[in-house]
Amino acid sequence: MNTFKIRSLALAGLLSAVSAPGMAQGGLWGGDEANPSMTIAPAQLKIDVPMPVSSGNLQLMLAQATNGGGLADLKQEAVRKYTQYLHSEFGRELDEMLEDEDVPLVSEDGVLNLQNNLQLKVIKHLGGMAPRGSYDLEKGTIQLTGEFSYTLSNRTGSALREQSIDLEELKIKTKYLVRTPHDGSAADDNTEEAIKKALSEMVEELVERMEESLDAEHLRVLAAL
Repeated sequence: MNTFKIRSLALAGLLSAVSAPGMAQGGLWGGDEANPSMTIAPAQLKIDVPMPVSSGNLQLMLAQATNGGGLADLKQEAVRKYTQYLHSEFGRELDEMLEDEDVPLVSEDGVLNLQNNLQLKVIKHLGGMAPRGSYDLEKGTIQLTGEFSYTLSNRTGSALREQSIDLEELKIKTKYLVRTPHDGSAADDNTEEAIKKALSEMVEELVERMEESLDAEHLRVLAAL
């Protein structure tokens, strides 16, 4: 085989190696390393929410309790609803951030593991109640307190990065309104929407605070530890 043919085959092999799967991010000449895969454990959520009581739905709740639906059951249903909402919001925000960073998510056995823990209390502050023509108006604010923490660990379970955040530092407050007609018809109550808005704002703020730790370059450094 002549020298020209040997060099051609060598060059072809080199180009194949550069274009092979797994080399796109690595680079043959010392470029960026491939981003580590990550597993996100189901968030550990402990939530305390106010009883869904307002001047507009108190009679309905009492009727449900009389028919076998206790007030504790109603509160448990509210906790379940907001817990599901938080799982969905956390999942969406984290997926978007990691997708932007080109960090592959895997269902198990990731190079890194992210665990989130949230202890949350939703507080409903009554601002005032007053008659307004044909209805009574109740207004107030929704406030969030508690603590959020997360841990990034490796496959052996060793913690590589940990952080805790006091939810009061986020200063999240939303307004709610309840209009209760004097004729006994259904009240117009946006308390649920106000709580969900506060929860969404909280998740967005928390994920933003995690951004530096979830940066692809930082994750590559952690994965090498």
